[in-house]
Amino acid sequence: MKRNILLVLVDLICAALLVTGIWICCYQIPQGGIQVQAASGMDSGTDGSLTQTIVRMDTVDWRTKFADQFTDSVVTTADSYTSPDLAIHLTRKQVDTSISDRSGNGQHLKYGTKISYVLADIYIADIRCLQTAFAQDTYGVGYSEKLSSMAERLGAVLAVNGDSYSNNRNRSNGTIIRNGVVYRARQTDTETCVLNWDGTMQIYQPGTISLDTLIQSGAYQSWVFGPSLLNDDGSAKTSFLTSGYLKESHPRTAIGYYEPGHYCLLLADGRQKTSRGMFLNEMAQLFADLGCKAAYNLDGGHCSFLYFNGGIANNPYSPEHQIADGIFLRNR
Repeated sequence: MKRNILLVLVDLICAALLVTGIWICCYQIPQGGIQVQAASGMDSGTDGSLTQTIVRMDTVDWRTKFADQFTDSVVTTADSYTSPDLAIHLTRKQVDTSISDRSGNGQHLKYGTKISYVLADIYIADIRCLQTAFAQDTYGVGYSEKLSSMAERLGAVLAVNGDSYSNNRNRSNGTIIRNGVVYRARQTDTETCVLNWDGTMQIYQPGTISLDTLIQSGAYQSWVFGPSLLNDDGSAKTSFLTSGYLKESHPRTAIGYYEPGHYCLLLADGRQKTSRGMFLNEMAQLFADLGCKAAYNLDGGHCSFLYFNGGIANNPYSPEHQIADGIFLRNR
C-alpha cells in the first residue's frame, strides 16, 4: 500500500515538473524577439524590415477642437493632469452591487459584493500622444517588464497594461499592430480592437479582418483579447464572445472610445474584500452610461495596473510585477 502511494506521489511530482518545464520553456524564456521599430508617422525612423500601415491622420485639429480641455503649461493635481497635449482626469468610485459572484465553484464568494474602480477620462491633441510599448522594447514570447519601468522609460503621464499579446501561442492568435508597425498577421477566433491613425476605433469580428484592409485603412494600434462590450448603437452588450472563465468577476482593464481624440481607460480592482472585480455586463453598462461608442476588454487579473504621475494609482490585489506590454499617454 505504501509503495503504491509513493509511486503515485512520484508520478504527481514528475507531472508537475513536466508542466512547469513546458511553461517555462514556452512562456518564460525569451524567444522570437524582434526589436521595436518606429513607424514613418512617429518621431524616429525605421529600417523598413517590418510592414507599416498607411498614415491617415484626422483632418480635424484636436488641439483646437478640445482647446477648453488643454492648458498652456502643465497643471497637475492628485487626480488630474493637463498640458498643451494631454488632458487626463481620474474618477474613483466604489459601489456595492449587492451581487455576489457564485461562479468558479463559489471561490469568488469570499470577495463580497463591492466594486472599486478608477476611470481615466482622456483628451489628446495628437494621436501620437497615445502609444503602446512592448516590454524591453522587444516583440516576442517571454519578454516582460514592470509597467512603471516602461512608463518612466517612455516619459508617460499615464499607463495601463495591454492585452498580453504573447500569451496565445496557437496558430490563430491574431494581428498585432503597434504604433503603425505590423508585428504579427494571423487569423483569430476572438474580436480584434483597432485604433486608427485618424483616431477612430473599430472592433472586428473573427473572420472579417485582413491585413491589407488594416494597412490601407490606416490602423495605428490593434489588440487581441476582448471581448467587445458595446453594440453598434452604443448600448451595453448582454452576451460576450469569450470564455466562461472571463465571464466571471475579475480585476479588469478596458479602453473606451467617444470620438477621435477622446477616450477613457477603466481599471477595476478585484479579488479583495474592497472590490470583488467586475462582471463583463457590469463593465459594459458602465461604458454605455458614459456614452462611449465602443469599448473593449483588455487583459486583467494580476496584470491590471494603472500608472499615473509617477506611481501605481489603482489598488491591485498583488504587488506590481512584470507584464508583456502596455498603453501609454505622453506629451508629444
